[in-house]
Amino acid sequence: MRADLELLTAWRGGSKAAGGELFERHFECLRRFFRTKVPMTDVEDLVQRTLLACLESVDGFRAEARFRTYLLTIARRELYGFFNRNNRDKIRQGLDCTVSSIRDLGISPSRAALASEEQVIIADAMAALPVDFQVTLELYYWEQLRGPELAEVLEISPNTVRTRLHRARAALREALARVRFGDISDAHLEDSVAGIGAQL
Repeated sequence: MRADLELLTAWRGGSKAAGGELFERHFECLRRFFRTKVPMTDVEDLVQRTLLACLESVDGFRAEARFRTYLLTIARRELYGFFNRNNRDKIRQGLDCTVSSIRDLGISPSRAALASEEQVIIADAMAALPVDFQVTLELYYWEQLRGPELAEVLEISPNTVRTRLHRARAALREALARVRFGDISDAHLEDSVAGIGAQL
């Protein structure tokens, strides 16, 4: 199997087949990213917008980053653009993704058939978090982004990543406490969050 960078180089050289293979390889990751934040009817459109934006800006890709990180950076920008296009009244009222959740935006994201009631409760709690926290947790647990990669996608400094992740985990615990979810160990909670991503 050819590496992403090899496929990207071939794509830049005009190989549509290489571009197609690259996108096919990362399609599920993009679909999972959007699926928990927008209605299912908008997921495919946002995936297509992300791929088109990638195609238009592929010369800006720096080879020191992984292609998937680059793609998720574009996906995050497309997601926030979607919020701006579809929530103009809330934007004018001061929408801020550091405090507003998917629920605050009035969005009903698509749902996977989750394996347990516990996962449903956790998924609902994640949707109640500020969007920035939800995105942080999903990228960390579902896409295994760490340190500099997570900082790049979130467009924050690497020093801020640890703080954002700590606050996001604490906010998830608070959201679960509000629904009187039983005491759960950190390891079990992390396994459950990761398990949700594996089902999407």
